[in-house]
Amino acid sequence: MIIRNIFKICIAASLLIASSCSREPVPPPEPKIDYITIEQLRAMHDRGIATVDTNVYIHGIVTLTPELGNIPAFVAYIQDSTAGICLTVTGNNTFSRDSEVKILCRDVSFTEYNGLLQFGDISIANQVTVVSLTPPAIQPETVTIPEILTGDYQAMYIRIENVQFDEPGTYSGENILTDCSNELEVYTRSDASFSSETLPAGNGYINGVVSEFNGRQLLLRDETENGMTADRCGEAGMTYLMQDFATLVKDADVSTLAGWKTYPQAGTKTWYGNEVSTRKWVQATAYNSGQASVITWMIAPVIDLTMATSPYLQFESANGWDKGATLKLFVSTNYDGSATPWNSSWTEKTFSMPPLSASGFSQFVNSGQIDLSPYKGGQLWIAWVYDGGTDRTTTWEVDNVLVAEK
Repeated sequence: MIIRNIFKICIAASLLIASSCSREPVPPPEPKIDYITIEQLRAMHDRGIATVDTNVYIHGIVTLTPELGNIPAFVAYIQDSTAGICLTVTGNNTFSRDSEVKILCRDVSFTEYNGLLQFGDISIANQVTVVSLTPPAIQPETVTIPEILTGDYQAMYIRIENVQFDEPGTYSGENILTDCSNELEVYTRSDASFSSETLPAGNGYINGVVSEFNGRQLLLRDETENGMTADRCGEAGMTYLMQDFATLVKDADVSTLAGWKTYPQAGTKTWYGNEVSTRKWVQATAYNSGQASVITWMIAPVIDLTMATSPYLQFESANGWDKGATLKLFVSTNYDGSATPWNSSWTEKTFSMPPLSASGFSQFVNSGQIDLSPYKGGQLWIAWVYDGGTDRTTTWEVDNVLVAEK
């Protein structure tokens, strides 16, 4: 009986050994990787976590990359339906704008740079899976400037409506976006492919990614994501030029005032300052010139009407001892600033003139509002031209020049 039992045990052991030797090795189970939202990822930093130490991943759309040069080469922005975050990349940054990706987060750290939360450094080769290069287009969330200023939309792709740029210029550098009550900085690197493009002049919407650099700012993805063609807000009464000649020294050439020019086309006379009592103005005359022809130009500093809506010009004029000399008003969009303005193209404008005074001087008369709307959207030069001579010696005076919005 004992021998029989021993024999059974030996057979069982042999079968067990044979079975063990013939079975394929079983690989260890894959580590479980959990999905978290970007909002949950940001919450880790808020709880004081410096480096992610769990197997988690985020899944979102890349909204901004260095492709057009508006952010550094090692940076990208990503968002999902809950939040966005700025990524820093180690090695070659091959993120593609508007692509859909998954990013493994274990051992990746948080940093703050001038208020901007950054997550990195990400190795695209080891931590990123491209889900799609052409997912459905992401739609920006429509928000207001005050909402952006709260800080709740950092790293999010957004749209702001009913806004305009405060001043004309190009995209390069810091520009102020306003809704006529609140302001937001729009920053564009000089390296951006669109940095030298002209800012849109009107009011409307603009898209961008909210960022932070010691304060809220908007980063543009490119120069096409806007529709700013409507009339501007809050411009009534805006002044482009105001000159009362109060600082012009008597008998001094008007060109001593910054930006003002005067050139004689015929003869040698120019526009110069005069004053009586406490009032100062600028004038031109052929009186005592001894010159058969006196034609002299006075040109105001160039007026930038890039963002104008309903601009107008008005000024005051007077005359004295009328002998037939004339005063005419011209505007030009192609004057080049040269000493021969008469070689450029000018358009004459009518204005309300004072009655001619054959003896003594007339009172100053307001020109009325001269509509400059046909010239909005660009630069404009304004010129007053005196035309007299030996037998035409009327003195003409100009004061209180104003270019403004209605």
